Amino acid sequence: MHKSKTLVARIGRWLWYWTPPIVLMAFIFYLSNQPSLPQAPGPWLDAVIKKLSHVLVFTALFLLLYRAWRAYIPVSVRLPVALLTTAAYALSDELHQSLVPGRHANWYDVLIDLLVPVLLTVLLQTGLRRRFFSS
Repeated sequence: MHKSKTLVARIGRWLWYWTPPIVLMAFIFYLSNQPSLPQAPGPWLDAVIKKLSHVLVFTALFLLLYRAWRAYIPVSVRLPVALLTTAAYALSDELHQSLVPGRHANWYDVLIDLLVPVLLTVLLQTGLRRRFFSS
C-alpha cells in the first residue's frame, strides 16, 4: 500500500510540474501545423504582432520549463537546462513549420524565440541579478 501511495504522489508531482509546459508546447505545435494564420491589417502590424507573439510564447515556455526542471535537477544547472530545452523546442518548431504546406521556417525566428530567455538566463546567473533587484 505504501509503494502505491508513493507512486501516485510521484505521478501527481510529475503532472503538476510538466503538464503546463507540455500543454504550451502542444499549443505551439498546433499553431505551427496551420497552413496559414490570421493576418493583421498591414504587413508591419502583422509582423510585429507575430514576432511579439514568438517572444511572449517562448518566454512563457522557458519559465514553465524552468519551473518543471526545478523539481528534478540541481539549482546550478536549472537555468541552462531550461534554456537548452527551450532552444531545442524552438528549433524543432521551425523544422516542423518547414514541413507544413503553406508555411516556411525562418532561422531568425529561433533567435527571436530565445531573446528574452537568454537575457533572463544571463541576468539571473550573473551578479547583475543582485544589482538589478537590490534597492
